[in-house]
Amino acid sequence: MKIERSLVSYTFEERNLRHNVLILKSHNGTEILLSAVNLYLKDRAFRSIKTSERYSSAIKRFLEFVISKGNCADSTFWRNVRNRDIREWQNSIVKKRDSEMKKRPNDETIFHDASIVFDFYSWAQKNNFPTLTNITSSSWKYIYRDESKLLSTINVFAGERPDYSNIDIGIKRGHMSRCSRKNQQVTIMSTQDIQRLIKAYNDPVYPAMLMLALATGMREQGVCSFPYIGIGNNDHIRSYPEILNNLPQGKQNGGEPKTFPFTVLEKGNKIRTLEVNISAWKVICASYLPFYYERRKIFQNKNSGNRPDNTFFLNKAGIPVTPKMISDRTYSAKKKLNDKNFRWSFHNTRDWYATSFIIKHLTTEQINTSHYDAAIEGALRRQLGHEDIRTTYMHYVRVASLLLATQSGKLDFSLGKNEKFWNEINR
Repeated sequence: MKIERSLVSYTFEERNLRHNVLILKSHNGTEILLSAVNLYLKDRAFRSIKTSERYSSAIKRFLEFVISKGNCADSTFWRNVRNRDIREWQNSIVKKRDSEMKKRPNDETIFHDASIVFDFYSWAQKNNFPTLTNITSSSWKYIYRDESKLLSTINVFAGERPDYSNIDIGIKRGHMSRCSRKNQQVTIMSTQDIQRLIKAYNDPVYPAMLMLALATGMREQGVCSFPYIGIGNNDHIRSYPEILNNLPQGKQNGGEPKTFPFTVLEKGNKIRTLEVNISAWKVICASYLPFYYERRKIFQNKNSGNRPDNTFFLNKAGIPVTPKMISDRTYSAKKKLNDKNFRWSFHNTRDWYATSFIIKHLTTEQINTSHYDAAIEGALRRQLGHEDIRTTYMHYVRVASLLLATQSGKLDFSLGKNEKFWNEINR
């Protein structure tokens, strides 16, 4: 038997759904849909293809592990899984990685995947699918601190009951372990951290993309979709300074606008409009445009003269940068730093933006008293693309209280960061 994965699209209750499903293929060619798994994937991971891929991939790899042990008499084999099977699966991944002297997947990634598997079995029992898994026990957890040679994070692997404190698997925040939340480090990238990461990249396109992420709080998918010449809602977007000719009047103090709008399609195929810091855009264009023009020619030669106006960020080979490429190149850059204490990733730019936004718009007293401001929360929610960030908002207020404070004022999506700041981090 083997497990195959397929992407399906359909309409259900007047909603267009698109997610992965798992199919069990027997030796005689019979194909059987794994109904419980697929219902779980519809319930938990239909909003984003990326999330669907992550969830379905984790469950697929686990079930393949179960099959490899010979525990697969029929299509209901998945019901016989016990907590020890999930623990043994984690052990097999760790041992294989360590024996090959590799650093990936790291302990946290392995635990994330195991948590998805355990969440599936918890969901299955709550939805009346008979299984042998004990969902009230933490015996499914692998003891990384004793066995792993590449221990990266420890707090999340400890505890007396199941928790999902640092991953999003559809569990409400109130169900998270208080102990794990308390032990989480609360901080953001410093200017020095940003500078070090920028210098460690071996291709100038990635520092440019990192700056755009810092200037907007955009996810990797949104950054990758940024155009050289915009169309539709983005038809004003051009490189700097040409973009100034397309922006509406109403410039502040007779100078340039602080921001310009960008409409983006991101997680869950949701469209939103956010603001881009124009000082950052000026520095991005100054540092990256010379490389872009050369890469544009390479792209055109490879693609029968097609002009990549809808894509601004190209790598050295003239290939449009993808989120996976960002992840891989950031991993390589961090290895180059050779600093085990450097834990930041490209995605941490969202934390940096959100915390900076809070610091920009709340006073010291408001930050220290965990003040809630609906207008600021709403603005931050739209900028980050979250549906409901009340809890997240309070988290960033707590982060800000540990850093610095600034004067309150009108909502400023530029964060008050001028051209000097963006030039300094790009040195």
